[in-house]
Amino acid sequence: MKQLIGTWADRLRLRHPEDERSFFTTRRDVLYARLVALCLVASFFTLIKDFTDQGWAPVPLAVLVIVILILIAFLLNTAGYMMASRIIFFTMLNLAITLMCSILPKERLVFVYFFPIVNMAFVVFDEQHRRHRIFFAMLSAVLLTMLVYTDFKLFWDYQISISGLGKLNMITNIVVSLLIIILCIEFLIRTNSRAEEILRRQADYINGQNAELKKINAELDRFVYSASHDLRAPLLSVQGLTNVALMESVSEKDSQYFTMIRERVVKMDNFIKDIIEYSRNTRTDLQVENIETESFIREIISSLQYLEGAHQIDFTVSASAPVIITDKSRLRIILSNIIANSIRYYNASRDNPMVAVHVGKVAEGTCITIRDNGIGISEESQPRIFDMFYRASDRSGGSGLGLYIVREMMEKMGGRVEVQSVYGEGSKFTIIFPEQTAVNG
Repeated sequence: MKQLIGTWADRLRLRHPEDERSFFTTRRDVLYARLVALCLVASFFTLIKDFTDQGWAPVPLAVLVIVILILIAFLLNTAGYMMASRIIFFTMLNLAITLMCSILPKERLVFVYFFPIVNMAFVVFDEQHRRHRIFFAMLSAVLLTMLVYTDFKLFWDYQISISGLGKLNMITNIVVSLLIIILCIEFLIRTNSRAEEILRRQADYINGQNAELKKINAELDRFVYSASHDLRAPLLSVQGLTNVALMESVSEKDSQYFTMIRERVVKMDNFIKDIIEYSRNTRTDLQVENIETESFIREIISSLQYLEGAHQIDFTVSASAPVIITDKSRLRIILSNIIANSIRYYNASRDNPMVAVHVGKVAEGTCITIRDNGIGISEESQPRIFDMFYRASDRSGGSGLGLYIVREMMEKMGGRVEVQSVYGEGSKFTIIFPEQTAVNG
Protein backbone atom coordinates (compact mmCIF):
# COMPACT_ATOMS: atom_id res chain seq x y z
CA MET A 1 0.00 0.00 0.00
CA LYS A 2 2.78 2.39 0.95
CA GLN A 3 4.61 1.59 -2.28
CA LEU A 4 1.42 2.17 -4.29
CA ILE A 5 0.88 5.57 -2.64
CA GLY A 6 4.51 6.48 -3.33
CA THR A 7 4.14 5.50 -6.99
CA TRP A 8 1.08 7.70 -7.42
CA ALA A 9 2.79 10.55 -5.56
CA ASP A 10 5.69 10.33 -8.03
CA ARG A 11 3.32 10.28 -11.01
CA LEU A 12 1.47 13.32 -9.73
CA ARG A 13 4.82 15.06 -8.97
CA LEU A 14 3.90 15.41 -5.30
CA ARG A 15 7.01 13.85 -3.77
CA HIS A 16 10.58 15.18 -3.65
CA PRO A 17 13.19 12.81 -5.14
CA GLU A 18 15.91 11.60 -2.81
CA ASP A 19 18.71 12.40 -5.26
CA GLU A 20 20.13 15.85 -4.51
CA ARG A 21 20.63 16.81 -8.16
CA SER A 22 17.05 15.81 -8.97
CA PHE A 23 15.80 17.62 -5.88
CA PHE A 24 17.22 20.96 -6.98
CA THR A 25 15.96 20.58 -10.56
CA THR A 26 12.43 19.49 -9.60
CA ARG A 27 11.80 21.23 -6.27
CA ARG A 28 9.68 24.02 -7.80
CA ASP A 29 7.66 21.50 -9.80
CA VAL A 30 6.93 19.47 -6.66
CA LEU A 31 5.95 22.60 -4.72
CA TYR A 32 3.62 23.73 -7.52
CA ALA A 33 1.98 20.30 -7.74
CA ARG A 34 1.36 20.32 -3.99
CA LEU A 35 -0.09 23.83 -4.07
CA VAL A 36 -2.45 22.97 -6.93
CA ALA A 37 -3.51 19.77 -5.18
CA LEU A 38 -4.18 21.72 -1.97
CA CYS A 39 -6.23 24.34 -3.84
CA LEU A 40 -8.13 21.58 -5.65
CA VAL A 41 -9.06 19.84 -2.40
CA ALA A 42 -9.98 23.12 -0.69
CA SER A 43 -12.13 24.37 -3.60
CA PHE A 44 -13.85 20.96 -3.92
CA PHE A 45 -14.65 20.98 -0.20
CA THR A 46 -15.99 24.55 -0.53
CA LEU A 47 -18.10 23.50 -3.52
CA ILE A 48 -19.78 20.74 -1.51
CA LYS A 49 -20.53 23.10 1.40
CA ASP A 50 -21.84 25.91 -0.82
CA PHE A 51 -23.95 23.55 -2.91
CA THR A 52 -25.39 22.03 0.29
CA ASP A 53 -26.15 25.48 1.66
CA GLN A 54 -27.36 27.29 -1.48
CA GLY A 55 -28.11 24.71 -4.18
CA TRP A 56 -27.63 25.87 -7.79
CA ALA A 57 -26.91 29.46 -6.80
CA PRO A 58 -24.34 31.79 -8.40
CA VAL A 59 -21.68 31.18 -5.75
CA PRO A 60 -21.66 27.36 -5.99
CA LEU A 61 -21.62 27.66 -9.79
CA ALA A 62 -18.64 30.04 -9.60
CA VAL A 63 -16.86 27.63 -7.26
CA LEU A 64 -17.64 24.77 -9.67
CA VAL A 65 -15.92 26.70 -12.48
CA ILE A 66 -12.92 27.26 -10.19
CA VAL A 67 -12.76 23.54 -9.38
CA ILE A 68 -12.81 22.63 -13.08
CA LEU A 69 -10.07 25.14 -13.97
CA ILE A 70 -7.85 24.01 -11.07
CA LEU A 71 -8.39 20.40 -12.15
CA ILE A 72 -7.35 21.30 -15.71
CA ALA A 73 -4.21 23.01 -14.38
CA PHE A 74 -3.46 19.95 -12.23
CA LEU A 75 -3.87 17.53 -15.15
CA LEU A 76 -1.74 19.71 -17.46
CA ASN A 77 1.01 19.76 -14.87
CA THR A 78 0.83 15.97 -14.44
CA ALA A 79 1.00 15.53 -18.23
CA GLY A 80 4.18 17.62 -18.41
CA TYR A 81 2.73 20.93 -19.68
CA MET A 82 4.02 22.68 -16.59
CA MET A 83 4.36 26.27 -17.85
CA ALA A 84 0.91 26.21 -19.47
CA SER A 85 -0.49 24.83 -16.22
CA ARG A 86 1.13 27.61 -14.19
CA ILE A 87 -0.16 30.37 -16.45
CA ILE A 88 -3.72 28.98 -16.42
CA PHE A 89 -3.62 28.39 -12.67
CA PHE A 90 -2.38 31.86 -11.66
CA THR A 91 -4.59 33.69 -14.17
CA MET A 92 -7.67 31.74 -13.18
CA LEU A 93 -6.95 32.01 -9.46
CA ASN A 94 -6.59 35.80 -9.58
CA LEU A 95 -9.78 36.24 -11.64
CA ALA A 96 -11.76 33.73 -9.57
CA ILE A 97 -10.82 35.34 -6.26
CA THR A 98 -11.67 38.75 -7.70
CA LEU A 99 -15.06 37.39 -8.77
CA MET A 100 -15.72 35.81 -5.38
CA CYS A 101 -14.69 38.98 -3.55
CA SER A 102 -17.11 41.03 -5.67
CA ILE A 103 -20.16 38.88 -4.87
CA LEU A 104 -19.34 37.75 -1.33
CA PRO A 105 -19.24 39.91 1.76
CA LYS A 106 -15.80 40.90 3.01
CA GLU A 107 -16.47 38.93 6.17
CA ARG A 108 -15.90 35.72 4.17
CA LEU A 109 -12.23 36.86 3.91
CA VAL A 110 -11.85 35.51 0.39
CA PHE A 111 -9.38 38.33 -0.35
CA VAL A 112 -6.81 36.74 1.98
CA TYR A 113 -5.99 34.34 -0.88
CA PHE A 114 -4.17 37.17 -2.64
CA PHE A 115 -1.42 37.04 -0.02
CA PRO A 116 -0.43 33.39 -0.62
CA ILE A 117 -0.76 33.93 -4.40
CA VAL A 118 1.98 36.57 -4.22
CA ASN A 119 4.13 34.12 -2.25
CA MET A 120 3.44 31.35 -4.75
CA ALA A 121 4.38 33.56 -7.70
CA PHE A 122 7.78 34.28 -6.19
CA VAL A 123 8.66 30.66 -5.39
CA VAL A 124 6.99 28.76 -8.23
CA PHE A 125 8.57 30.73 -11.09
CA ASP A 126 12.38 30.60 -11.27
CA GLU A 127 14.80 33.27 -12.54
CA GLN A 128 14.38 32.02 -16.08
CA HIS A 129 10.69 33.05 -15.90
CA ARG A 130 11.21 36.16 -13.81
CA ARG A 131 8.75 38.18 -15.92
CA HIS A 132 5.94 35.74 -15.12
CA ARG A 133 6.79 36.00 -11.44
CA ILE A 134 6.65 39.80 -11.42
CA PHE A 135 3.49 39.92 -13.59
CA PHE A 136 1.39 37.61 -11.42
CA ALA A 137 2.67 39.11 -8.16
CA MET A 138 1.77 42.63 -9.39
CA LEU A 139 -1.58 41.40 -10.72
CA SER A 140 -2.53 40.01 -7.30
CA ALA A 141 -1.34 43.21 -5.57
CA VAL A 142 -3.33 45.46 -7.93
CA LEU A 143 -6.52 43.39 -7.65
CA LEU A 144 -6.26 43.26 -3.85
CA THR A 145 -5.76 47.04 -3.64
CA MET A 146 -8.71 47.66 -5.99
CA LEU A 147 -11.02 45.39 -4.00
CA VAL A 148 -10.04 46.80 -0.60
CA TYR A 149 -10.19 50.50 -1.45
CA THR A 150 -13.14 50.50 -3.90
CA ASP A 151 -16.58 48.94 -4.18
CA PHE A 152 -15.54 47.09 -7.31
CA LYS A 153 -18.06 44.50 -8.57
CA LEU A 154 -16.96 42.23 -11.39
CA PHE A 155 -20.45 41.34 -12.69
CA TRP A 156 -23.32 42.33 -10.40
CA ASP A 157 -24.12 43.70 -7.00
CA TYR A 158 -24.92 40.32 -5.51
CA GLN A 159 -24.42 39.65 -1.81
CA ILE A 160 -25.20 36.67 0.38
CA SER A 161 -25.63 36.58 4.11
CA ILE A 162 -23.19 35.08 6.59
CA SER A 163 -24.76 31.75 7.51
CA GLY A 164 -23.20 29.20 9.78
CA LEU A 165 -21.84 27.43 6.73
CA GLY A 166 -20.54 30.78 5.47
CA LYS A 167 -18.59 31.24 8.68
CA LEU A 168 -17.13 27.79 8.15
CA ASN A 169 -16.05 28.92 4.66
CA MET A 170 -14.36 31.93 6.24
CA ILE A 171 -12.37 29.64 8.52
CA THR A 172 -11.56 27.42 5.54
CA ASN A 173 -10.25 30.39 3.59
CA ILE A 174 -7.95 31.42 6.43
CA VAL A 175 -6.70 27.86 7.02
CA VAL A 176 -6.04 27.18 3.32
CA SER A 177 -4.24 30.53 2.94
CA LEU A 178 -2.05 29.71 5.92
CA LEU A 179 -1.31 26.22 4.57
CA ILE A 180 -0.27 27.68 1.19
CA ILE A 181 2.05 30.17 2.89
CA ILE A 182 3.45 27.40 5.12
CA LEU A 183 4.16 25.25 2.05
CA CYS A 184 6.03 28.17 0.42
CA ILE A 185 8.05 28.82 3.58
CA GLU A 186 8.76 25.10 4.00
CA PHE A 187 9.97 25.03 0.41
CA LEU A 188 12.43 27.84 1.09
CA ILE A 189 13.62 26.28 4.36
CA ARG A 190 14.03 22.83 2.81
CA THR A 191 15.92 24.25 -0.18
CA ASN A 192 18.18 26.32 2.06
CA SER A 193 18.79 23.37 4.39
CA ARG A 194 19.76 21.06 1.53
CA ALA A 195 21.97 23.73 -0.01
CA GLU A 196 23.75 24.27 3.32
CA GLU A 197 24.22 20.52 3.73
CA ILE A 198 25.73 20.26 0.26
CA LEU A 199 27.99 23.25 0.94
CA ARG A 200 29.18 21.67 4.19
CA ARG A 201 29.99 18.42 2.42
CA GLN A 202 31.76 20.28 -0.36
CA ALA A 203 33.71 22.30 2.21
CA ASP A 204 34.78 19.09 3.94
CA TYR A 205 35.74 17.61 0.57
CA ILE A 206 37.71 20.72 -0.39
CA ASN A 207 39.48 20.75 2.98
CA GLY A 208 40.42 17.12 2.45
CA GLN A 209 41.65 17.91 -1.06
CA ASN A 210 43.67 20.85 0.26
CA ALA A 211 45.29 18.63 2.86
CA GLU A 212 46.08 16.09 0.14
CA LEU A 213 47.48 18.83 -2.11
CA LYS A 214 49.68 20.12 0.70
CA LYS A 215 50.98 16.60 1.17
CA ILE A 216 51.61 16.23 -2.57
CA ASN A 217 53.34 19.62 -2.71
CA ALA A 218 55.58 18.64 0.18
CA GLU A 219 56.46 15.41 -1.60
CA LEU A 220 57.06 17.38 -4.80
CA ASP A 221 59.41 19.71 -2.96
CA ARG A 222 61.36 16.70 -1.73
CA PHE A 223 61.42 15.31 -5.27
CA VAL A 224 62.71 18.60 -6.67
CA TYR A 225 65.43 18.67 -4.02
CA SER A 226 66.33 15.11 -4.94
CA ALA A 227 66.35 15.97 -8.64
CA SER A 228 68.53 18.98 -7.95
CA HIS A 229 71.15 17.02 -6.07
CA ASP A 230 70.83 13.26 -6.49
CA LEU A 231 70.11 13.34 -10.23
CA ARG A 232 72.33 16.21 -11.34
CA ALA A 233 75.36 15.12 -9.33
CA PRO A 234 76.07 11.93 -11.33
CA LEU A 235 75.32 13.77 -14.59
CA LEU A 236 77.89 16.41 -13.75
CA SER A 237 80.35 13.66 -12.89
CA VAL A 238 79.75 11.99 -16.25
CA GLN A 239 80.16 15.35 -17.96
CA GLY A 240 83.50 15.89 -16.18
CA LEU A 241 84.69 12.40 -17.10
CA THR A 242 83.81 12.94 -20.77
CA ASN A 243 85.79 16.19 -20.77
CA VAL A 244 88.80 14.32 -19.38
CA ALA A 245 88.30 11.54 -21.92
CA LEU A 246 88.15 14.06 -24.74
CA MET A 247 91.45 15.53 -23.69
CA GLU A 248 93.09 12.08 -23.55
CA SER A 249 91.40 10.54 -26.60
CA VAL A 250 93.85 9.29 -29.24
CA SER A 251 91.51 8.79 -32.16
CA GLU A 252 88.95 10.91 -33.94
CA LYS A 253 86.25 8.26 -33.47
CA ASP A 254 86.80 8.25 -29.69
CA SER A 255 86.46 12.03 -29.63
CA GLN A 256 83.24 11.80 -31.63
CA TYR A 257 81.74 9.28 -29.22
CA PHE A 258 82.72 11.22 -26.11
CA THR A 259 81.36 14.43 -27.64
CA MET A 260 78.03 12.74 -28.29
CA ILE A 261 77.93 11.47 -24.70
CA ARG A 262 78.67 14.94 -23.37
CA GLU A 263 75.95 16.50 -25.53
CA ARG A 264 73.38 14.00 -24.27
CA VAL A 265 74.42 14.56 -20.66
CA VAL A 266 74.20 18.34 -21.06
CA LYS A 267 70.77 17.99 -22.64
CA MET A 268 69.55 15.83 -19.75
CA ASP A 269 71.03 18.24 -17.20
CA ASN A 270 69.32 21.20 -18.88
CA PHE A 271 66.02 19.35 -18.86
CA ILE A 272 66.33 18.69 -15.12
CA LYS A 273 67.19 22.36 -14.54
CA ASP A 274 64.08 23.38 -16.49
CA ILE A 275 61.90 21.20 -14.28
CA ILE A 276 63.52 22.63 -11.16
CA GLU A 277 63.02 26.20 -12.37
CA TYR A 278 59.36 25.54 -13.16
CA SER A 279 58.77 23.96 -9.75
CA ARG A 280 60.48 26.80 -7.91
CA ASN A 281 58.44 29.35 -9.83
CA THR A 282 55.13 27.79 -8.76
CA ARG A 283 55.97 27.44 -5.07
CA THR A 284 58.06 30.52 -4.25
CA ASP A 285 57.00 34.14 -3.89
CA LEU A 286 58.57 37.11 -5.66
CA GLN A 287 61.84 38.36 -4.22
CA VAL A 288 62.16 41.93 -5.39
CA GLU A 289 65.50 43.75 -5.61
CA ASN A 290 67.20 46.58 -7.48
CA ILE A 291 68.85 45.53 -10.73
CA GLU A 292 71.45 47.50 -12.68
CA THR A 293 69.99 46.82 -16.07
CA GLU A 294 72.86 46.92 -18.57
CA SER A 295 75.42 45.03 -16.49
CA PHE A 296 72.80 42.44 -15.57
CA ILE A 297 71.91 41.72 -19.23
CA ARG A 298 75.57 41.62 -20.34
CA GLU A 299 76.23 39.11 -17.57
CA ILE A 300 73.45 36.89 -18.96
CA ILE A 301 74.83 37.18 -22.51
CA SER A 302 78.30 36.30 -21.25
CA SER A 303 76.97 33.16 -19.54
CA LEU A 304 75.53 31.98 -22.89
CA GLN A 305 78.74 32.27 -24.91
CA TYR A 306 79.23 28.52 -24.71
CA LEU A 307 76.32 28.01 -27.12
CA GLU A 308 77.20 27.18 -30.69
CA GLY A 309 77.19 30.28 -32.88
CA ALA A 310 77.27 32.75 -29.98
CA HIS A 311 80.68 34.15 -31.00
CA GLN A 312 79.38 34.98 -34.47
CA ILE A 313 76.54 37.14 -33.20
CA ASP A 314 76.75 40.87 -32.54
CA PHE A 315 75.07 41.61 -29.19
CA THR A 316 73.90 45.13 -28.35
CA VAL A 317 72.36 46.27 -25.07
CA SER A 318 70.64 49.61 -24.53
CA ALA A 319 68.72 50.82 -21.50
CA SER A 320 66.72 53.99 -21.03
CA ALA A 321 65.92 52.60 -17.57
CA PRO A 322 69.33 52.10 -15.89
CA VAL A 323 67.79 50.52 -12.78
CA ILE A 324 64.68 48.36 -12.56
CA ILE A 325 63.04 46.74 -9.55
CA THR A 326 61.76 43.19 -9.89
CA ASP A 327 62.51 39.54 -9.12
CA LYS A 328 66.10 39.14 -10.27
CA SER A 329 66.18 35.35 -10.30
CA ARG A 330 63.04 35.01 -12.42
CA LEU A 331 64.09 37.79 -14.80
CA ARG A 332 67.45 36.07 -15.29
CA ILE A 333 65.75 32.81 -16.27
CA ILE A 334 63.31 34.61 -18.59
CA LEU A 335 66.00 36.56 -20.45
CA SER A 336 68.37 33.56 -20.54
CA ASN A 337 65.73 31.41 -22.24
CA ILE A 338 64.78 34.04 -24.82
CA ILE A 339 68.36 35.10 -25.65
CA ALA A 340 69.46 31.46 -25.78
CA ASN A 341 66.77 30.81 -28.40
CA SER A 342 67.97 33.82 -30.41
CA ILE A 343 71.44 32.27 -30.41
CA ARG A 344 70.25 28.76 -31.28
CA TYR A 345 68.12 29.99 -34.16
CA TYR A 346 70.53 32.55 -35.62
CA ASN A 347 70.74 32.74 -39.40
CA ALA A 348 74.21 31.51 -40.37
CA SER A 349 73.70 32.71 -43.96
CA ARG A 350 73.56 36.35 -42.86
CA ASP A 351 76.69 38.47 -42.84
CA ASN A 352 75.70 40.27 -39.65
CA PRO A 353 73.73 38.06 -37.26
CA MET A 354 72.63 40.19 -34.31
CA VAL A 355 70.68 40.19 -31.06
CA ALA A 356 69.58 43.54 -29.63
CA VAL A 357 68.20 43.95 -26.10
CA HIS A 358 66.53 47.16 -25.01
CA VAL A 359 65.08 48.08 -21.60
CA GLY A 360 62.67 50.96 -21.19
CA LYS A 361 59.66 52.23 -19.31
CA VAL A 362 56.04 52.11 -20.49
CA ALA A 363 52.74 53.00 -18.86
CA GLU A 364 52.37 49.45 -17.52
CA GLY A 365 55.86 49.37 -15.99
CA THR A 366 59.09 47.96 -17.43
CA CYS A 367 59.39 46.80 -21.04
CA ILE A 368 62.26 44.67 -22.33
CA THR A 369 62.54 43.75 -26.02
CA ILE A 370 64.85 41.08 -27.45
CA ARG A 371 65.14 41.40 -31.22
CA ASP A 372 67.15 39.20 -33.60
CA ASN A 373 67.56 38.64 -37.33
CA GLY A 374 67.57 34.86 -37.11
CA ILE A 375 65.55 32.29 -38.99
CA GLY A 376 62.27 33.47 -37.41
CA ILE A 377 59.19 31.45 -36.45
CA SER A 378 56.61 30.18 -38.93
CA GLU A 379 53.18 31.76 -38.66
CA GLU A 380 51.44 28.48 -37.83
CA SER A 381 53.89 27.78 -34.98
CA GLN A 382 53.66 31.17 -33.27
CA PRO A 383 50.43 30.48 -31.32
CA ARG A 384 51.98 27.34 -29.80
CA ILE A 385 55.54 28.34 -28.93
CA PHE A 386 54.60 28.95 -25.27
CA ASP A 387 53.02 25.49 -24.90
CA MET A 388 54.70 22.89 -22.75
CA PHE A 389 57.16 20.66 -24.63
CA TYR A 390 56.44 22.34 -27.98
CA ARG A 391 59.42 22.84 -30.28
CA ALA A 392 58.93 24.97 -33.38
CA SER A 393 62.07 23.77 -35.19
CA ASP A 394 64.11 20.61 -35.61
CA ARG A 395 67.17 22.69 -34.72
CA SER A 396 66.01 22.89 -31.12
CA GLY A 397 68.14 20.88 -28.77
CA GLY A 398 66.13 21.88 -25.74
CA SER A 399 63.31 20.25 -23.81
CA GLY A 400 60.53 22.44 -25.13
CA LEU A 401 60.02 23.89 -21.65
CA GLY A 402 61.96 27.14 -22.05
CA LEU A 403 59.28 29.47 -23.41
CA TYR A 404 56.62 27.74 -21.35
CA ILE A 405 58.61 28.63 -18.22
CA VAL A 406 59.01 32.19 -19.56
CA ARG A 407 55.24 32.60 -19.80
CA GLU A 408 54.61 31.04 -16.38
CA MET A 409 57.17 33.27 -14.71
CA MET A 410 55.82 36.38 -16.43
CA GLU A 411 52.35 35.55 -15.11
CA LYS A 412 53.83 35.09 -11.63
CA MET A 413 55.38 38.55 -11.95
CA GLY A 414 52.05 40.00 -13.06
CA GLY A 415 53.29 40.68 -16.58
CA ARG A 416 53.04 39.23 -20.06
CA VAL A 417 55.21 38.13 -22.95
CA GLU A 418 54.51 38.80 -26.64
CA VAL A 419 56.19 37.67 -29.84
CA GLN A 420 56.37 39.10 -33.35
CA SER A 421 58.17 37.09 -35.98
CA VAL A 422 58.54 36.81 -39.74
CA TYR A 423 59.86 33.50 -40.96
CA GLY A 424 63.27 33.97 -42.55
CA GLU A 425 63.73 37.52 -41.24
CA GLY A 426 63.85 37.35 -37.45
CA SER A 427 61.88 37.59 -34.22
CA LYS A 428 61.07 40.14 -31.55
CA PHE A 429 60.10 39.15 -28.02
CA THR A 430 58.60 41.76 -25.70
CA ILE A 431 58.18 41.27 -21.97
CA ILE A 432 56.24 43.79 -19.91
CA PHE A 433 55.88 43.65 -16.15
CA PRO A 434 54.63 46.15 -13.55
CA GLU A 435 56.74 48.38 -11.35
CA GLN A 436 57.55 46.91 -7.96
CA THR A 437 57.95 48.60 -4.62
CA ALA A 438 61.31 50.34 -4.33
CA VAL A 439 64.06 48.51 -2.49
CA ASN A 440 66.41 50.50 -0.25
CA GLY A 441 70.15 50.18 -0.65
